[in-house]
Amino acid sequence: MTGLLIVLPAWLAVLLLIKVLLKLGVLVKPLAAEMPPGVNHPQIIAAAVFILLCLLVGILVHTTFGRLIGRTIGDNIFNRVPGYQSLRNIARQFHDMDARDGFKPALIEVEDGCLAPAFLIDIHADGNSTVFMPSVPTPMAGSIFITPSGRVHPIDVPVTTMMKCISKWGAGSGELLAGLARKPNPIALRS
Repeated sequence: MTGLLIVLPAWLAVLLLIKVLLKLGVLVKPLAAEMPPGVNHPQIIAAAVFILLCLLVGILVHTTFGRLIGRTIGDNIFNRVPGYQSLRNIARQFHDMDARDGFKPALIEVEDGCLAPAFLIDIHADGNSTVFMPSVPTPMAGSIFITPSGRVHPIDVPVTTMMKCISKWGAGSGELLAGLARKPNPIALRS
């Protein structure tokens, strides 16, 4: 089943790309006929047109006009596709976590000195910290705790490393522990 979940989307993406290139090949056939022999391959020209189109769209979306068009298309077309809104929100949350200062990977002490992966959300003046402890294997769901700052140990790893460890039921936690060893605990020093 896992293989199917990996291979099927990749296979569908390849089929979709082939279909797009075949359609583009039909459209560029008159252009290919005008090219010198040896260069008049419609599929190669279609692939070049596709790459150029992707480049132009990539440049366009970084302009004010492009963002306006993207927002309009998203609001009027893509939002009507079932599941699109949920996937877009998840992608935004991942982007926001990387960009925000208050969502840092950490290990928090739970009972008997055990450490649990969490995200440091906020440090309070009263010596407490707010942390988000994600559920396994779904790091976007979990619980919020307000705990003494001395029990919170920020770690020097990217958010994506933490997410990967959580979604793989703790596999790769050695990298989290290595991040703990690389970074002193500034919260404990303030307490």
